[in-house]
Amino acid sequence: MDTIYLRKVFNQSYSSEGIQEDLMSNGAYFPKIQYSLELLNNYIDHEFEEINQDCQSIHNIIKSKIDDGYCLFILVDRFFYPSGLDANTSHMIHPTFIYGYNNDNQSYMALEDCVMMGKMDYYSIPYSSIEKSSQYITSLGRAISLNFCKTNESSKEFNGEIPILQVINSLEKMLQGGQIYNKEYDLYYHCGLDSLSTFSNEISTFFYKLTDKNTFRTRALSFCQYHKRNQDVVTLISKYYDINMGEIKLYYEQLYKKWFVFKNKSNYILEKRMFSGIHISKDDLAWLNFNLNEIIDLERRTMERMWFLCREY
Repeated sequence: MDTIYLRKVFNQSYSSEGIQEDLMSNGAYFPKIQYSLELLNNYIDHEFEEINQDCQSIHNIIKSKIDDGYCLFILVDRFFYPSGLDANTSHMIHPTFIYGYNNDNQSYMALEDCVMMGKMDYYSIPYSSIEKSSQYITSLGRAISLNFCKTNESSKEFNGEIPILQVINSLEKMLQGGQIYNKEYDLYYHCGLDSLSTFSNEISTFFYKLTDKNTFRTRALSFCQYHKRNQDVVTLISKYYDINMGEIKLYYEQLYKKWFVFKNKSNYILEKRMFSGIHISKDDLAWLNFNLNEIIDLERRTMERMWFLCREY
C-alpha cells in the first residue's frame, strides 16, 4: 500500500538546455505512481557503493557483482548512449538497471526506456558509454552511485500481512502533498494529491505541447491498474485486521472506472488533435479538467475515509 503520486515540478533547473521541452513533448509531466520497495526489502539483498574517481575500475566492480548473482542500478548520463532519445542530444542523468554483461560485444545488458519514453525494453550499453558517462558525472562533482541487488533465498514466504502503520503513513503522505527532492535525478517533484491538482491547473499547456503519446498513455493506464490492485489490497487488509472495507473497495472500483474513462477520452482527444493538426477545443479541455477534478475529489474522499478506518483499528 506504500505508494506515492509524483509529478515533476515544471519551473526548476535541469542538467542541460532543451530537457524541459523534451519532457513536455514526451508527456513526462503527467503524474506517475511510485511504489515503495520497503516490503520487497525483506526479500532482496542490497549493497551500495559510490565511485568518485578512477572510472576505469567501475567495470571490475560491476562484473564481479554480476558474477556473484547481483543486478544493479547505476547512475548514467544517456547523452553518451549510442542511440535513443537523448543520445548526443541532451544530458539526461538517471539510474539504469543492468542485469548482465557481454565481453564479446563490450557491452552491458540493461532495461531502458531511452528509445521510447515510458516503454521499458532490452538495451545494450557499451562499456565506453559507461566510462564517458562516469567521467562526465564525476566532473560535475557528483559520485557514481551503484545499488546492487539480488534475491534473498532465505526469506520467508509472504503471508499477506500489510503493516497497518505503513498504510496510515502512506495515506497521510498522499493527503499532505507538497514537494520532495530526488537526489538521484537531481529534480524536485510535487507529491501526493498535489501532483494531480497541479497537473489539472496546467493541463492545457501540456496537452498542447505533447507530441509523443506513449508516456502519457502508459501513465494514465497505470492509474487504472493501480486502483484495480487497490481493490485486492483492501481485501487483504480487511481479512488480516478484520476491518470492514466494503465502502473503500467500492470507492476503488469507481476510481478504476473513472480513470479508465479519462484514459480513453484523453487518448481520443490527443489522436484527434494529432490527426487534424488543430488545437484541442475548449470543450475538450473543459471535459479533461472537469473529469480530472472529479477524480481528485474521489481520490481524496477515499484516502480520508480509509485513513479514518485504519486509525480506528
